Amino acid sequence: MRIRLQLRSFSIFHYFLISLMIGSCSPKNTEPVQSDDTCIHQDGSDTKRGQLENGIRGQVRFLEEQDHLSPLRDKMTEYKIPATSLAIIHQGRIEWAETYQNPDFTGENDLDCSSIFQAASLSKPVTFIAALRMQAAGVLDLDTPVQAYLKEYELPQGQQTEEHPVTLRNIFSHTSGIIAGGYQGYEKSLPMPSDIDILQGGPGVNSPAVEVVGLPDESISYSGGAYTLAEVALQDVFSEEFAGIMREWILDPVGMTNSQFTQPLRSQDSIRTAKGYLSSGEVVSGGWRNYPEQAAAGLWSNSVDLAKFLIEIYKAYHGKSELISQSIIDSILSQEREGQLYGFIVNRSGDDISITHYGGNMGYRTGMTISLTSGNGLVYLINSENGGALGNELLISASQVYDWQHFKQTEVKRKNVSAEILMELPGQYKWNDQVDLSVTYDEDSNQISLYFPNGDEYVMSAIEGDDLEFIHSNTGVRVTFLEENDFQSFILYGQTAVKMN
Repeated sequence: MRIRLQLRSFSIFHYFLISLMIGSCSPKNTEPVQSDDTCIHQDGSDTKRGQLENGIRGQVRFLEEQDHLSPLRDKMTEYKIPATSLAIIHQGRIEWAETYQNPDFTGENDLDCSSIFQAASLSKPVTFIAALRMQAAGVLDLDTPVQAYLKEYELPQGQQTEEHPVTLRNIFSHTSGIIAGGYQGYEKSLPMPSDIDILQGGPGVNSPAVEVVGLPDESISYSGGAYTLAEVALQDVFSEEFAGIMREWILDPVGMTNSQFTQPLRSQDSIRTAKGYLSSGEVVSGGWRNYPEQAAAGLWSNSVDLAKFLIEIYKAYHGKSELISQSIIDSILSQEREGQLYGFIVNRSGDDISITHYGGNMGYRTGMTISLTSGNGLVYLINSENGGALGNELLISASQVYDWQHFKQTEVKRKNVSAEILMELPGQYKWNDQVDLSVTYDEDSNQISLYFPNGDEYVMSAIEGDDLEFIHSNTGVRVTFLEENDFQSFILYGQTAVKMN
């Protein structure tokens, strides 16, 4: 079923902040369109589906106050989101799946649950699981130095040593020491560079050359470049294009019938795509960018197919997968480091273990999660750079409706702070000695606002806590002004912002 149903900008700057330290308006014409058999509705799913669609809540819940709930269609209008592909997983099966469209975006294709979005970094775990199956079949060894699989390209000497080589395993676990960073993609009117050009940072390439800047296995550093190195290695092993390798080893076996790593897309598939949109609500030039870095960011997919992928991992955890053995998953889980597992974020709540992964290409934000214990989870693909905030709200709301043990709301209590104190806080601040932030005060609401360099305004509410603490109700972002220096600095994401004269 397709429901035609807009995110104030979820700041792409927040992805930037994280990288420095080491994705209510009234609705218009939102009537549902006719059902489509590509979507999924299990018997008995309607009640909770309705609760989720009409009960979107924010990250923060203020104690002793009624929780504010919004319809999904209102949030899509508020955030300027054209379309959302959403699947709910319950006890190891797809409970229901829908594709929602915002009628305000008249230039969008007519989408359904078979339509495809850029999955962005969700490409990485799909590639990794395919490689696990290759190892189980004896085709390759994840612990062999990757250079042994490379026919033409030679990885430049960096911090790798004979005792600590770059391997497929540390590539997939983001511990290869290879220079961090993501990819920008290429406008459709431009030629796509080859994988080796990308590794070398050749002419026409918009990303840095691959370098081993850290000792392999020493620390986690999220690296798209490392995945492109793996992409070249796999193509050399099979003497085949990457898209075909992935089709054979993961997409077809899992039943991901509407997914492909083909870059660029064939012209006949263009009508099936959800075009990407910038935070302003403008469409990406050409509809989307091409990503020759397929292993890192090149998957086209939808929530149904990626839900099937997650369910296969869940089944393997319980020894019920015909594709992945339970021993492989047990071995992988034993390798958790700093709460991360081959790009997945791991959450352990009591006896519950869940894994979560996010993605962001130009014009798209994506996310997926599943509890390996209960088989409950969610996948979203959103064709807007504003999609991160809505994605987070979907996770929080689904956790409430389906009683998950992860993605709980942040519960806080408001605090009354005098206008005299608040009026001392406005000014320009230098965060982490690098980024300019500003704080303003609104006399009418008696609230301060935090402004990021891209212009995003976060209205902050004072809450009970240490020193003078504030929170942004939509995202849970906190700032704490320090009393010890007369509130002339504050803490954001664990780093200090100092007021400039």
